[in-house]
Amino acid sequence: MIRTRFAPSPTGYLHLGNARTAIFSYLFARHQGGEFILRVEDTDRERSRREFEEMLLRDLEWLGLDWDSFYRQSERFDIYREYVNRLLERGHAYRCFCSPEELEREREEAQRRGVAYRYSGRCRSLTEEEAEKLRREGKPFTVRFRVPDGRTVVFEDLIRGHISINVDDFGDFVIVRSDGSPTYNLVVVVDDALMGVTHVIRGEDHIPNTPKQILIYEALDFPVPQFAHLPVILGEDRSKLSKRHGAVSVMHYREEGYLPEALFNYLCLLGWSPPDTDREIFSREELIELFDLRDVNAAPAVFNRDKLRWMNGVYIREVVDLDTLYTYALPFLKSAGYRIEDEEFVKKVLARTRDSYDTLREMTERLKPFFSEEVEIPPEMLARLEDMRSAEILSAFLKKLDERKLADPEDVRAVAREIQKELGVKIKEVWHTLRIAMTGQLEGVGIDILLSTLPPERVRKRLTEVLRRIS
Repeated sequence: MIRTRFAPSPTGYLHLGNARTAIFSYLFARHQGGEFILRVEDTDRERSRREFEEMLLRDLEWLGLDWDSFYRQSERFDIYREYVNRLLERGHAYRCFCSPEELEREREEAQRRGVAYRYSGRCRSLTEEEAEKLRREGKPFTVRFRVPDGRTVVFEDLIRGHISINVDDFGDFVIVRSDGSPTYNLVVVVDDALMGVTHVIRGEDHIPNTPKQILIYEALDFPVPQFAHLPVILGEDRSKLSKRHGAVSVMHYREEGYLPEALFNYLCLLGWSPPDTDREIFSREELIELFDLRDVNAAPAVFNRDKLRWMNGVYIREVVDLDTLYTYALPFLKSAGYRIEDEEFVKKVLARTRDSYDTLREMTERLKPFFSEEVEIPPEMLARLEDMRSAEILSAFLKKLDERKLADPEDVRAVAREIQKELGVKIKEVWHTLRIAMTGQLEGVGIDILLSTLPPERVRKRLTEVLRRIS
């Protein structure tokens, strides 16, 4: 069975690059009818935080990723210790008693010579008795993997093709820290092997780790999985993605009012696109059906925040149903302090205004006139009312409001045209008067939508108050 995994470290928020890695791993497994594993890699005791793990899980669930198995590496130390001992017994690893000061001198010497640093291997030749004596004396040690001399590790990357790396590039590397905690390259191999992971999908920054891990797989007689290294994500200026490009956490986009379906869809298209189609909007089911690693581009993907915003607007306007939009919008409306007492009224507002904003954060400001009892009219806007025939327009509109029901925007537009003809004013003057009186602004959601959606008594109260102030 095909098994993939997403293995984040809980040392910070879930960022876009990691989220895309999770999505690609998820899509590949689901497309193949396989399993998707979530494994929290929290062996870094100093930087790992449980609160980051909780936020990570919440963000993944918000994106709609469901996993078949969950593991936490900090609960598996006994397992790792068993395989470290196995490597030591087989001679594939050894204890290194070099002090940090000695290693630093080696690095400085390499720098002075202008060569890349690799461990000298000075503890490689220690006999078992010598190493045990130093250990009993209480001298701190790490455990290093004994890299075979002169080896070139070769593997076929599912995205990048043939890759070969000479082991002389890195030398013997640490697999257990001096505090006894195992390092990434060891635990990832043990976990992937024991969990039956068949395909490792991760960022291209892990390519240097792959030959080290293949060596550990071979030393432990584990089958080597297939690897797929995803391209990096760049900003529009082709530099490494950073906060100035919008490269913030998934949580940030969630709090800004982006829909999970839209962010999921957009991240899928960063470095991948299905063949034979120019479409950009796909359901989750379609993405699962279409996803193929062979269609992932090895070239860097470019993040475009405006494109993401556009796509989010499409989802708000056209894709999600009204009940779903209501579910997403409600927390934003409540956090803005709006009194939400009538679900049907809120849904009516959303149905009529959903083409007026691209994010739910923008929505809360746009919909303020629908939920605020009091509307502040700035002095400059009040002056504009006094410069127009606003009193006559408001009086005429209130009279018609008493005579007929304004059930939809077309009813309001018809009344506005009638007032224009009866008073001999420009239609713009009618709309400006009504908009300023109802919202205190000249921009926003269509005033015909506002007037036909609010209960008539609220419209009458608001217009009457303004008429009183300008008469």
